[in-house]
Order: sequence, then C-alpha cells, then structure tokens
Amino acid sequence: MSAIPRTLRVVQKTSLKPGSKVLPQPLTNQNERAFKEPLLRIMARRQQEVGDAWPPNLRIEPHVTKTAIGRAPEEMRTQLKRLLKER
Repeated sequence: MSAIPRTLRVVQKTSLKPGSKVLPQPLTNQNERAFKEPLLRIMARRQQEVGDAWPPNLRIEPHVTKTAIGRAPEEMRTQLKRLLKER
C-alpha cells in the first residue's frame, strides 16, 4: 500500500494552464459493461438482418441458466445442458 501515495500527485487547479482540459476518471469494468451490448444480442440481430444468407455453421445458442434446468441433480445437469444445445 505504500506505493500508492508515491504514484499519486495532487495538482492545484490554479497551477494548470487556462484552457487546458482535465480528463474524467476512466470507467470501471462495471460501468463499461453497463454500456456494452451483449454479443449474443448483436449476433442475433445480424442473423435476423441477413436472413437465409446466414452461414449454417454459425449457430446462436441461448445461455442455459440454473433456472432453465430447475432443481435437477448435479449428475444430470450436464446431460440436460447437452440436450438443450442445437446439433
């Protein structure tokens, strides 16, 4: 923790040149994720736009969550996930 104070330097606003810009803080990972659209939605939209010209080897499979599987035993979950995937 002692390295953090050495890397930070507080500069008074009066010492800045007039008209210079102060950059805002960079976005955190959480803020950045909030602005990004999920890849599955982007790909699904492109697939709808293209229609039948969409390559058959590019399949868009929905993300399988625990709520979709229910309270299945752990041994059966992987089998259920395999069944829900397109082949």
